[in-house]
Amino acid sequence: MKRILPVFLLGGLILLLSIPVIYGLWLGRLADAEAAFSDTRYTESQEQFQQVFSGWELSFLPRFLVEENRVRIVLNLIQIGYVLGEYDQTLEFLRGEGSLSALVSEPEYHFWMGNLLMAQALNQPDGHLIDTLVRCREEYLETLRWDADFWDAKYNYEYVNELLAQFQEGDSHSEEEIELLLDKVRTDMPRRKKVLPPEMRK
Repeated sequence: MKRILPVFLLGGLILLLSIPVIYGLWLGRLADAEAAFSDTRYTESQEQFQQVFSGWELSFLPRFLVEENRVRIVLNLIQIGYVLGEYDQTLEFLRGEGSLSALVSEPEYHFWMGNLLMAQALNQPDGHLIDTLVRCREEYLETLRWDADFWDAKYNYEYVNELLAQFQEGDSHSEEEIELLLDKVRTDMPRRKKVLPPEMRK
């Protein structure tokens, strides 16, 4: 027992001293992902962010040290998913691994959730469109609860109300019209065009 205790203490000391090194490695990988994101290399940055988000380093790092950056990673992955047209996959990620409690108080999170739901709504069969648009409106409203001066969220909130009025009246839209509707959504990111499923085309 007397021999085990010094070994245990030595191991703990080594682990403690290694935290700055491991944290530095993790931040370096995060910086590479951020650089790819800034250069609009979205597919590459998406893969890098995903690796950093669930990297081996997290097993050795205290949560308080990485939580803020993990929130930023999720927000970046949401934007990338929107740009790449991966609406369903991104929403699934947010319901699973990307579900962080700290995101709830981030207005940017609710804003991008609204954008994802808007795009998903306009790219799915009419039977689900109204329900998804209602959820989209709720996300924009939640954005404004956290940040009343979020102007893009204000615009999109009013816009989704207009869309709800149109679709509830039974208006149908061609693929080209749907693309025009999506292009009116305000974000600071480009959006990759996505081919509509047959049931949404005239």
